[in-house]
Amino acid sequence: MKIIQAALVVISLSFLPSTLFAGNSTTNEDTAKAWIEAAYAGKQEMIDSVKANMAENGLNYPGRFVGFGFNWNPQLGEGRMVVERVISDSPAEGILQSGDEFISVEGVEVNQKNIDEEKLAFSGLPGKKVNAIVLRDGKEKSISVTRGIVNSSNTKEQVLENLTEANEENWTTIEYRINEVASNDEDNTVYVWHWHRSLNTTFDLEFEQNVVTRFLFDDQGKVLARADLSEERLVQSQLGFSLTR
Repeated sequence: MKIIQAALVVISLSFLPSTLFAGNSTTNEDTAKAWIEAAYAGKQEMIDSVKANMAENGLNYPGRFVGFGFNWNPQLGEGRMVVERVISDSPAEGILQSGDEFISVEGVEVNQKNIDEEKLAFSGLPGKKVNAIVLRDGKEKSISVTRGIVNSSNTKEQVLENLTEANEENWTTIEYRINEVASNDEDNTVYVWHWHRSLNTTFDLEFEQNVVTRFLFDDQGKVLARADLSEERLVQSQLGFSLTR
């Protein structure tokens, strides 16, 4: 399942105090490190890790982005974009519905070429109203969504559903490195600073990225929350994108 997004955010690793990266290895640290290794290894490894290590009431927080706020499954059909879930408290809530299929966005036809080349106006300046046509219950319907910042979270069930529907060919890591792992025993948090070099299959270009992943554990050693801070603007630059304003 894919979330439409274009996050252009500069993240500095300097927000973490140097003293945080000191200390002894703990069970939570080992679990967090294994989670990251599974994420790079492949689809089944990641599914197994989530099943074993995520709390039943745990939440995964994907990166924030500017857009509509919906999930869709690119494996459903070539060039089709059908809404599977509308993200709560997003600009699309109350406008889009599960099952809506996009026909056009700002007059641009929804097809595989325009999806791959990111020509659909889901992302861009926040506060701008975007017009689209969707197919709902067999009839075309005009909608308008005002772009905004989307803060999403996924339950364990949704994470596993996303992974099950994901294309295994999207695991395109060429190499990765775990730089440091650190924890704060007072609040059961673990930070993992990792680096990877991967292939963007849309543009057939390699890119590299630093990521800091924060894990929050419950008292049983299960992951209650997980979120990333990453160098998205650097990635966009490596793929040939630039800011125009």
